[in-house]
Amino acid sequence: MNYNNKTKDELIKELQKLRQEYVSLKTSYEKDITGHKLVEERQAFILRSIPLLVYCSETTDIYAATWISENVKRVTGFDQDVFLKEEYFWSSRLHPDDRDRVLKTFNRLHESEQGAIEYRWQCANGEYRWFLDSFSSFKKTLEGKIEFIGIWLDITERKQVEEALRLEKENFRRSMDDSPLGKRITTIEGETIYANKALLDFYGYNNLQELQNTPLKKRYTPESYIQARARKRQRKQGDFSTTDYEISITRKNGEIRHLQVWRKEIIWDGVNQFQVICNDITERKHTEAALKESEARFRSLFENSLIGISAASRNGRLLQANPAYARMYGFESPEKMLAEVENVGRLYANPVDRKKVLRVLTRNGFMDANEVEVIRRDGSRFFVFVSASEIRDIKGKLLFNQATHIDLTERRKIEEELRSSKELLEKLNHHLNEIRENERAVISREIHDELGQSMTALKLDLNQLLKYIGPNTEAVKKLKSMIELVSNTIKDVQRISSDLRPGILDDLGLAAAIEWYSEEFEKRSGIKCRVSFDDSIPADPQKDLVFFRVLQEALTNIIRHASASSVRIKLSRFKNSIAMSIQDNGTGMLPGIAKSGKSLGLVGMRERVRQFGGKIDIVSKKGQGTKLTIFIPS
Repeated sequence: MNYNNKTKDELIKELQKLRQEYVSLKTSYEKDITGHKLVEERQAFILRSIPLLVYCSETTDIYAATWISENVKRVTGFDQDVFLKEEYFWSSRLHPDDRDRVLKTFNRLHESEQGAIEYRWQCANGEYRWFLDSFSSFKKTLEGKIEFIGIWLDITERKQVEEALRLEKENFRRSMDDSPLGKRITTIEGETIYANKALLDFYGYNNLQELQNTPLKKRYTPESYIQARARKRQRKQGDFSTTDYEISITRKNGEIRHLQVWRKEIIWDGVNQFQVICNDITERKHTEAALKESEARFRSLFENSLIGISAASRNGRLLQANPAYARMYGFESPEKMLAEVENVGRLYANPVDRKKVLRVLTRNGFMDANEVEVIRRDGSRFFVFVSASEIRDIKGKLLFNQATHIDLTERRKIEEELRSSKELLEKLNHHLNEIRENERAVISREIHDELGQSMTALKLDLNQLLKYIGPNTEAVKKLKSMIELVSNTIKDVQRISSDLRPGILDDLGLAAAIEWYSEEFEKRSGIKCRVSFDDSIPADPQKDLVFFRVLQEALTNIIRHASASSVRIKLSRFKNSIAMSIQDNGTGMLPGIAKSGKSLGLVGMRERVRQFGGKIDIVSKKGQGTKLTIFIPS
C-alpha cells in the first residue's frame, strides 16, 4: 500500500486500524499461550511487510522504548538496541523546533488516551525526516502496568508534496494579489469570494466586502447589466462557452470604465470555482472612439474636398481617388476611375514629370507643390498643382504615396486675363504719359513763347515809360515796383515752363538737365546736391524723360519726408543699361514702406520705369538715409 498518496486523516485512520490489529494479536497471544508461535509469526510478518515502526513504552519512562519493530533499521538507520538500551535516545534526536511541542504531547498521556502528532526526527545519516506518530495508552492485563503503543510512519515525501503545494498556492495567491490585471474568484452563481487590489481599484472600492455588498445592477451600466444577466442564465443551463467578453462598469464615483474579461474554471481551496480576469481597456476604447471619429472626419474631408486626393502604390497602381480627383480627370465617379486607370503614370503628359515626383519622394519623403501638365480622360491637357508625400507604417514600410491635385485651368485663365489686363493698363498708362508729356511740352512752349514774350515786351515798355515820367518821385517809385513785379513774373513763367518740360533736356541732353535741376533744387531747398556723370551717356529722349521725371519725384519726396542735408546724384553707364542713383542722408524709411504700394509717388516711378523694361531698387534703413536706383536697358 502506498501511504505517501494518503492525506493526514487517512493515514491516522490507517494507523489506528493497524494499532487495533496489533492489540488484538497481542491479546490473543496472552489468552492462548499454546498458539503463541503462530501469532508471533503472523505478527512478525505484518510488521515486516509495512513501512511502519511499531513500538511499546511504559508511561513511567515514555522516552525509552520497551519494544520496537525490527524494521527500525531500514527506516531510521539505527539498530533496535539503540532505541531499547540508550536512555532518552529517541527524544534527543527530535528537531529543536519540534521538541517542546512533542514532549508536552506525550507527557499529557493518560490511560485510554490516544492521539497523533507530526514532527521531525534525525536519522542515522544526519537527515531530519518527518514522521507521523499515532499512539494510544492501555493497561496491561498480566502485570497491571500502563503502557502505550505507537506506530511511527515516515511521511517526509508527503510533507514535501504538501510544502510544494503550499508554496505553489502561496505564489499563486501572491501573483493574484500583485497582478496589474483585475482578478476575482466567483462561484457558479456569480458571488465574488476573492478580489485582488487591481480589481477593487477598477471599481473604486476599498475592500472585498464593499464590492460584495454593492448590487450587480449598481456596478454595471444598464446595457452591461442586461448582458451579465444573460450570461448568468447561460451558466445555470450548463453553457460555459462565453469565456471572453467586454463589460462597462460604473465605479463608486460614477465614472464609466470599460473592461476586457476572461473567465475560466479553476480549483480554489479544493472547490471548483471561476477565475475572472479583467483588463481596463477604457483608454483603448477612448482611442478607438477618437480614431473612428477621426476616420469619419477624414472620410468626410476626403469625399467632400474640392481638392483632388489620390493614393497610389510605388509602382503606380491607383489605390484611392476622391470624387474631386475623378471629376478633375473627366470620370463620373472614383469607382469608374479606379476601374479604368491601371497606372497613374498615364495621367502625366510628360513621363519625365512622373519620374521627378518619384525621385523627390524617394529622397525627401515628400514633394512640395509643383506645376504639372496632365491628361484628361478625353485626351485634353491641362495643368495641376501636385504635392505628394509617402505614407509609411510604424515600422517604416512604405504603404502608398498620397497626392493632392489642384486644377489650374481656371487659375490660368484668370492669370491670362490679369496679364492681358495689366498689359493693356501699362499701354494705356504709357499712352497717357505720352499725352501728358506732349501737353506739357505744348503748354511749356506756349507759356514760354506767348506769355514770356508778352511779359518781356511789357517790361521793355515799362522801362521806356520810366524815361518819360520825369521827376515825379511817386510815379517813378510805382513804375519801378511794376517793373520788378514783371521781372519776377517772367522768372516764374520760365520756372513753370521748365518744370512742365525743361527745354534744356531736349536741347542739351539728360546730364545737363540733371545738373541744371540739381542747382535749382539746391537754391530752393538749401539741401546740398553733388552730381556725377559717366562720359558718353547715349541720348534717348523718351528714356531721358523717364530719368528726369524720377529725379523730380525723388527730390520732391526728399524735401517732404527725408529731413536730409545733402543728396548725391550719380548717372552711370553699364554694358547693357543706364543707371541713376539718388542717395540722401535723411531719416530713412520704415521697413516695408517701399514695397507697400501706399506711396503713389513710388508707384508712379515704377510704372514709368517698367514701360522700358527697367526696375527700381530702394535701400533704406531708419536713421541712415535712403538710396534709390533705377536701371533702364540701354
